[in-house]
Amino acid sequence: MYLTNDTNKISDPRLLTKQLHIQILDDLRKALSELKETKVENPGVLKMRIRNWLFLYEEGEPVVDIILDKGYSLADVEACKVPRQAETALTFDECTEIHKYLLTTNALDPFADDVNIRVGSPGSEPTLHDLEDFEASVGDMLTVETWQKVAGRSKYTMVLNEICDNKGFKVIVLVEGAHRFEVPLEDIKVAFALPFHPSSKSVKVAKDAARHKARNGAFKKSK
Repeated sequence: MYLTNDTNKISDPRLLTKQLHIQILDDLRKALSELKETKVENPGVLKMRIRNWLFLYEEGEPVVDIILDKGYSLADVEACKVPRQAETALTFDECTEIHKYLLTTNALDPFADDVNIRVGSPGSEPTLHDLEDFEASVGDMLTVETWQKVAGRSKYTMVLNEICDNKGFKVIVLVEGAHRFEVPLEDIKVAFALPFHPSSKSVKVAKDAARHKARNGAFKKSK
């Protein structure tokens, strides 16, 4: 049950919990499924999925970033296409239709009215969430943050070497030189694939370039 008193709704990303993140992602995906069952204005909406959502500060303002794409086909994953190479082109009208519909649902009820809501594409620094996101990014440089510390740390910027099973749970294996870290998929708070630059494979160049990600379809939440 979501809180009805706006003074108790969250407006600070630091208040986000793993349970609430999962709940809201599930509600957002259900809302998009419901939209697809109606007569949509833009046929492209029928191919959309909500990859993930982020809660962050941008220029001092709290922002909920709802990230859309057109998903992956099995062929994309088998061809080891990274998320930014899969078909993710969105139009402004598609983003607008989804954004307007989400605001009519209760999926965003946990957030205070001063939180900005944006709907857009993954950009040049795509966020990863589902298993297929990570499968399509093996071999790429990732930046990963976990809900709790794993092996004494909660932040990593390393190459995704492989994905394996550990007692029935999926685990991503991050490597840096001789160092190897196994991070359970369910423990990941947020993960990004850093852009690849043929002229340089250095982490610094990838990090610098990632700061200039391209975003489409930014909107402010209606009062």
